[in-house]
Amino acid sequence: MIPNIVSVVIVIAVLIIIHEFGHLIVAKSSGVPVETFSVGFGPALIKKKIRGTVYQLSIIPLGGYIKMLGEETEVEGGFLTQPTWKKVAVVIAGPISNFILAFILTLILFLNFGIRYVEPRVNVLPNSWEEKSGLKKGDLILGIDNDSITTFTEFEDILTQSLGDSIDIKVLRNTAVYTIPFLVQSDSITLIPFVRPIIGRVKRGGPASRAGLKPTDEIRLVAEHQVSDWEDFVQAIRISAGKKVFIQWQRKNSIFQDSVVPELVTDELSGEKIGQIGIWVALPKKSLSLFSSLAEAGKRCIDVVTQTFVVIYKVITGKISRKAIGGPIMVAKITYEGASWGAEYFLALWALLSINLCVVNLFPIPVLDGGRVLIFIIEAIKRKRLTKKQLEIALNIGWALILLLIFFTLFNDILRFIRP
Repeated sequence: MIPNIVSVVIVIAVLIIIHEFGHLIVAKSSGVPVETFSVGFGPALIKKKIRGTVYQLSIIPLGGYIKMLGEETEVEGGFLTQPTWKKVAVVIAGPISNFILAFILTLILFLNFGIRYVEPRVNVLPNSWEEKSGLKKGDLILGIDNDSITTFTEFEDILTQSLGDSIDIKVLRNTAVYTIPFLVQSDSITLIPFVRPIIGRVKRGGPASRAGLKPTDEIRLVAEHQVSDWEDFVQAIRISAGKKVFIQWQRKNSIFQDSVVPELVTDELSGEKIGQIGIWVALPKKSLSLFSSLAEAGKRCIDVVTQTFVVIYKVITGKISRKAIGGPIMVAKITYEGASWGAEYFLALWALLSINLCVVNLFPIPVLDGGRVLIFIIEAIKRKRLTKKQLEIALNIGWALILLLIFFTLFNDILRFIRP
């Protein structure tokens, strides 16, 4: 396995190079001369001129850039003299390249590891209307009416679409199959998945790994309490950060037990301090054909883009703690830790970071790609370029916002580092 620190360097470098390479390819194919293509900022460590473009590796590795002819002042044949559509295409190519990278990484993920899903086994809340209608905790949904059900998402979708209707649900309970006449009430659906407490992955060097827990082990007891499903286990560990906790688990026909001390970590969205021991749940997965992998990879990437915008909106409106915002230190930290989870998790994380870079660059802030596109569109509508003074004001505002964001994210990163 590649050392974790090398993984961090590779991930960040590839994200930057792919982003700038998108600008480069579209600029050159559009006939816009590119003077410099740089990975990093500051003085060049290595550089070579090829077909009129200087390719260089610079000393400060936090980003990169391309410098096109006539990008700051109008020069015949330069960037600013190009039609609006061409300028927009060149600028938007960076974020699109990151999206394409995320798609390729997700495609590789699905082709090599398949896709994980939650089986349609239900966790029924006591005295809920679902329990009163006949469902019991641990029931495995086999089908609804004449349709077979293979995932919890399918089951949930059908219930949502059947509010107020009567349906027949076929379930496997213990070893017997039952058909339950089920009226889907127009109340909120309270069913959640019932997931057996079986370990899927163990983080290298984490508390669970040090205690000897391995994939396929099933948790039986935590702090002397019986564990019936994965959620029971998670909740018991979350509230036990820094405390010694007794765990008993089963491996095939043998029983093992030991004590672990959950690490104190910060939930990135809620800001809550919780305990973790470095394990992931085992979920079933199915192999995908090339065509299915292409479709699922596209759907996954679009879903992540949407979710990223939603999370950012909730952070801005205060619905999610602003402590969730992280900067370069946080990116390096989660990438470093991600390498400890194995290739499957690492590919998923890499794709997520690439989409995040895509989304952030689409923000309509001058100096970011989205802000530059906005300026070009305004100029096209007004049918004249912004004056030098107007452009300077816009760029100064953009840089001020970016600097504030950098200081804010670095402040959050430092707080995470000194107060985990």
